[in-house]
Amino acid sequence: MPASAKPAYVIHRPEYILDVEILKGHRFRLGLNEVQAVLVSRTAGICRFLWNLALEQRSLAWSWGRHSVGYNAQAGELADLKGYAPWIAEAPHHCLQQTLRDLDRAFQNFFAGRASYPTFRKKFARDSFRFPDPKQFVVDEAGERVKLPKLGWVSYCNGKGRHALKLAGKVKSITVSREGKHWFASILCEIERAAPKQVQAPAVGVDLGVAQAMTTSTGEVLAVLGMTRAEERRKARLQRSMARKRKGSKNQSKARTRLAEFQSRISRRRRDAIHKATTYLSKNHGRVVVEDLRVKNMTASAKGTLEAPGRNVKAKAGLNRAVLNVAFGEIRRQLEYKCRWYGSELVAVNPAYTSQRCSECGHTEAANRPSQAVFCCLKCGHAENADHNAAKNILKEGSRLHEPKVSGSARQRAIDGSHGRSAAGLAAKACGGKASAARRSRKPVA
Repeated sequence: MPASAKPAYVIHRPEYILDVEILKGHRFRLGLNEVQAVLVSRTAGICRFLWNLALEQRSLAWSWGRHSVGYNAQAGELADLKGYAPWIAEAPHHCLQQTLRDLDRAFQNFFAGRASYPTFRKKFARDSFRFPDPKQFVVDEAGERVKLPKLGWVSYCNGKGRHALKLAGKVKSITVSREGKHWFASILCEIERAAPKQVQAPAVGVDLGVAQAMTTSTGEVLAVLGMTRAEERRKARLQRSMARKRKGSKNQSKARTRLAEFQSRISRRRRDAIHKATTYLSKNHGRVVVEDLRVKNMTASAKGTLEAPGRNVKAKAGLNRAVLNVAFGEIRRQLEYKCRWYGSELVAVNPAYTSQRCSECGHTEAANRPSQAVFCCLKCGHAENADHNAAKNILKEGSRLHEPKVSGSARQRAIDGSHGRSAAGLAAKACGGKASAARRSRKPVA
């Protein structure tokens, strides 16, 4: 491992859980009538306008006079803003205040180095607003409806039988958001429960990839079906159809709705697969070891600059789309909170050389992996699926946190004694007699 490589570290360990209160959200699709649908859309638009206006105020105040504007100052100007633009009063006041609080938190994350500088919100992109005060709304779980300010009673769709979601604990807030052509309500609940007991089950290593989303050290493959090639072509057709429509016309609105619904269907399918896979891993394994991937760096553009243009830009763009299609970041996010819920340990290891290192003898060489799916060690002859081999290496790296340290010479003597003098012959036989030539040329086996 390079000197600059980050060692393995524990993200979550069950025995250190002190809090017995967790926040859990339940998402339901709302059944709005025509009047409510218009009001919800206008409320989201007003909150978006307020976000952009407040962000512009903060940016200009700092660029012109190095003056910092906080939440209290902007919230105090809401009354004057409503007098200047009366249509802003159509939105509930608590939603407007929460928009300013969200912007203030975005700046706090920026100054702390956890996020980039806040950006302006676009129309028809992630429309949402939140009711933060439980005193302002009523949840009728038996009647499957909620009463929201200025909207009245709104029904929501719940599952039937064992699929029905039950609200437990104290309701904290309700967030209304649009996905596709439907509006959803996310009800956040604060649940008090005892700290979960540690899962008494074997540890597992998980290798994330593009061809196979998740491959475990036990040989299981957990698929995450993102957007297929045919669906990519369909998405491109829908985008071209929307681009041809006159801006602001009803036909453009219809085309935009078709595109949004298509993307929503893909997103729901991907999210469902990730939820099932991460729940299975966190419930059935005492320790889950994953790679500490930097998705932002992995998906950076290769186009370069005018002075130093990039190479293989088109191929890198295709790889970036494939990585984002599997949603590595979402997998990691769900594993973090689910391991905390179910009592398992989550460990992140450095991903360097995990796909090139032999899980049997530890020999590391790029030529060990002649193709995406095949791993063939040039030293000991061990051959198996490349993703499975990488998952075993990931598990070993994570297990080193709980093992006594052994010197490198002792480890090498154990490896040499276990394989003996016939390692070279085994490698030549397993790799088709090309091990020696590949080792001399340092090129992948054809």
